[in-house]
Amino acid sequence: MLENGEPVLTVGAAGGPTIISQVAQALIRRIDLGLSLDQALAQPRIHHQWSPDAVRLESRLDEAIQGGLVSRGHKLAPVANMGVTQAIQFDRENGRFIGVHDPRVPGKAAGP
Repeated sequence: MLENGEPVLTVGAAGGPTIISQVAQALIRRIDLGLSLDQALAQPRIHHQWSPDAVRLESRLDEAIQGGLVSRGHKLAPVANMGVTQAIQFDRENGRFIGVHDPRVPGKAAGP
């Protein structure tokens, strides 16, 4: 993501068919919902790819949301964790990049 021609945010993921869902959800949660980058990456994820015809979701997703999906006719396929997402954001106040590592797996973001 660029702001005034300068980089301010980048997101990448591993997880095969869930990569696009992971990146989209991280961006929506950070940009549109205003969550901090670490909060955006930590939120439960959902994914649907039409085959199989089921909504794959992290089992810790709010039960009301899960119930709403079922009431609309969706089949749920709960999993413990889905994919791994990493992100870097430019902190204008401090003039530094901040790296965030997905809390689902061991690791850390580091840089100069």
